[in-house]
Amino acid sequence: MRQVTSRRSSRAALLAVLLLTGCTQSIAGSATQSDAALGILPTESEISAAVDSPLSTFGFQPFVGGVEILPDGYRTDSDASPIACVAVTDTAPRIVYEPLPVLEAARLSFFNWDPGVATSGADAAAVRMSTGDGARAAFDEFVGRWRQCDGSTVVKHLPGVTGADVDARVQDVDIAGPVMSATVRTGERAGGGTARYERSIGVRGDAIVEVSLAIPTDGPTVAAARDMATRAVEVMLDKVGRPN
Repeated sequence: MRQVTSRRSSRAALLAVLLLTGCTQSIAGSATQSDAALGILPTESEISAAVDSPLSTFGFQPFVGGVEILPDGYRTDSDASPIACVAVTDTAPRIVYEPLPVLEAARLSFFNWDPGVATSGADAAAVRMSTGDGARAAFDEFVGRWRQCDGSTVVKHLPGVTGADVDARVQDVDIAGPVMSATVRTGERAGGGTARYERSIGVRGDAIVEVSLAIPTDGPTVAAARDMATRAVEVMLDKVGRPN
């Protein structure tokens, strides 16, 4: 019984990581210095303060480069359906940003699997456009897309990873100034575990920033978790245009 429980726990942990990071497949790029996008990402101390939990990268370096460094796990409705709503359920999918005038991008994940934490993981991304007008136009487009996806369920197919089909339901899309937020609840169709994620995205200047927080089952309320995600985005927005 202990062995079965351990396997289930390991599977649930793997699934949570995959859903947090966008089911990343092969990604070009490396952890190299960037002019601005890298400097927009939160530090461990900044993200920890924002989400009321100590988070760590465990030594993993950020991905920095162009649009090619963004997660590329979902491309068509055969991967996730409806594919348009992956923009809400996942952090900065490549398919969402490919048509846009992306100048540079950076992303980084943070984790804490200790019991009793407010969030067990955070995924942060910063994407700079070629102009401020381009960033604002992209954000406005995202607002329309997120609103259309509110109440929708995205079916994600992960046969090559966990063998699971996962439902990801988008709920409670809200826009407050330059920041938009949503709750995503996931569950395996085969009857496995469930998970909750808080998504926030913001725009300032030529940059769009995104955050996903993995919320434990015994974690904070939706309102409290949303405040954490919003604070994390605001930390990043405050760094837009600041010298690195």
